[in-house]
Amino acid sequence: MGEVVEEVKVWNTPVIGAYLLWRFTTGYTASHPHGDAPIGLLHFVAGAILTSPRLSTPISNKRADLQSYVRSFEDSKSSDLLLSIHERTKDRLPYTMKAIDIAVANGLLFWDLETAKLYPKSNLNKPKRGNALKSVNEQMGSKAEILGNWFGKHDLPTIANYLSIVF
Repeated sequence: MGEVVEEVKVWNTPVIGAYLLWRFTTGYTASHPHGDAPIGLLHFVAGAILTSPRLSTPISNKRADLQSYVRSFEDSKSSDLLLSIHERTKDRLPYTMKAIDIAVANGLLFWDLETAKLYPKSNLNKPKRGNALKSVNEQMGSKAEILGNWFGKHDLPTIANYLSIVF
């Protein structure tokens, strides 16, 4: 019960989700071979992973790539948790859409309507004193960027295959 309460406490506002999706997109574009942005669908997958403590815990710089992330669930015999990403993505659709809307409305992300890709704004001002992020949000932002780096190295079918997601 404690994990659910913690998840609700951290994720009761899509504003944090907007920040994490911006960091995810920034990481994706930085690692993509051509500097391209992710399509909108990947934000829904990232939102599902990043809003779950159990799914986001294995995300770290100690892992080399998305394959290593997937193997961490197989090694710990919790591959059923990995398989839950598909359902979680569907369950979190309204939340992720609100987070995307907030990110776009505040200039963190920009839609390319022809390609359905979301581009990050890269030159943001640092928060003024007293408005800085809490350390837990900054840590989650780092995880979002790492996940974006991993996703940026693969195409959509490969990501869907690794994470057992059907689009």
